[in-house]
Amino acid sequence: MTGVYRNSPLTILIFISFVWFSCSGGSATKEQTDEVQQTPPSVSGEKGELLLVTLSDKELEELKIETARVNSDIQNYSLRVPGVVFPAQNHVSIISTPIDGQVRGIMVRDGQLVRQGQELFRIESLVFGNLVAEYLQAIAEEKFQTSRLERTRQLVEETISSGSELDRATSDYQRATASSNAAYARLKAIGVPDHEIDLFKNGGKIDPSLKIHAPIGGSFDQRQVELGQSVNALQELGRLIDLKRVLVKGYLNPEDAGFISPGDSVKLFRREDGTGALTAIIASVNPGLDEDNRSVVVNVEVAARNNWPKPGENIRMEIYTSSAGKVFAVPLKALTYDGNNPVVFIKKDAHTYEKRYIEIGEIRDQHVIVRNGIRENEELAVSQVFSLKALSRYEQIAEE
Repeated sequence: MTGVYRNSPLTILIFISFVWFSCSGGSATKEQTDEVQQTPPSVSGEKGELLLVTLSDKELEELKIETARVNSDIQNYSLRVPGVVFPAQNHVSIISTPIDGQVRGIMVRDGQLVRQGQELFRIESLVFGNLVAEYLQAIAEEKFQTSRLERTRQLVEETISSGSELDRATSDYQRATASSNAAYARLKAIGVPDHEIDLFKNGGKIDPSLKIHAPIGGSFDQRQVELGQSVNALQELGRLIDLKRVLVKGYLNPEDAGFISPGDSVKLFRREDGTGALTAIIASVNPGLDEDNRSVVVNVEVAARNNWPKPGENIRMEIYTSSAGKVFAVPLKALTYDGNNPVVFIKKDAHTYEKRYIEIGEIRDQHVIVRNGIRENEELAVSQVFSLKALSRYEQIAEE
């Protein structure tokens, strides 16, 4: 470009305008400075004159400005956002002791894969021993009252006993049955499986050791206790994570949340090298902002492949939506800035371009997502944008 405009009148004009503008800036009065720093009409929303750049025939020949037409039909609108992997719902379980006691056995180590129902810990507890004893007593009482009820019913049928005796026997049987069911429920509430409860009925001495089993299959993680340690009820012992399925939380700019909805397609990539490419859909979008990073959170559940991704990893997410709304994708090379304000140049006719302030939503790859400031089917300059910007400043200064 330097060789083309070395001696051109347009290049000399742009250079002189910048030199004049720089030199006059130091001697400008406060009123002039305030006037230059005012927000442009297209940004402030006030109705004002268009900021136009008019080119001569020679300037048009030298610049050879290329244009592109604005189109709102974005079939594959996508957003790239960061994501963090968490255990999926119903695929993580906190292991805790339901009663007070002492750790007498640890049958698992960190990172070990366990199956559902496998024994993990053994807690020796007087509370557990008492629960087993109460259950056995309730079972014995229920058996006695069952036998008594049968005998009383036979005696009533033979008119040896009265109906009131049968009523009393029936009431005692129902109380015994309720006590037995309550004792059974207390054992189930602390995690004792049915096959162990059945063993209590046929056993001799009571073993006061509660076996804690894995509620799900997965990888054991974060062991919190040591052998011989005293523990309180509901104290955490560790946790299990099923790595077959994970939850990925993506963090969106609040301005982009309106374009995303459950059911949109998502691709997941490794953060470091962009590999992986798992496909999923958005399960839900949290309506409120995340308190830590002030982002809108989208939730994606996905089946892991080859043990990836794992909870705790940072990954990249690319969200695809077919409902982009009234936004426009324009080439990145069409964008420039006037201070902190994004600007494009809209072609009005063969010799005239309008300097237009716009509102951008996202810059990605080689395109800019524009939310406000342009209309469909308008043409904008995609080359010589810097020259148009310089000429617009010169014409603005000339008018002042």
